[in-house]
Amino acid sequence: MSERLEYVQQLETKISDAQAHLARLKAEQKEALVAVQHEEIENLEKYLDEANVSLKGLSGASEDAWHSLKEDVERLLTSIRETVEKLLKK
Repeated sequence: MSERLEYVQQLETKISDAQAHLARLKAEQKEALVAVQHEEIENLEKYLDEANVSLKGLSGASEDAWHSLKEDVERLLTSIRETVEKLLKK
């Protein structure tokens, strides 16, 4: 076998190995992305549940207490908005 042919075969093998490695990395990346999205969706559900509870508390709160509850609801709404934005970017 000529030196050039042997070199070409070695390069083909290296390229093939690199392509297989890249395919594995892409698959792992997709799995990681799905896991992150799942976690963000769970966070969003938690924030929405908390917002509903806070909304009910806000409706029945005294004049003094509703200002504190309002701040909590605003923080929750910010978290909800940020989580939705993260999910939409992915």
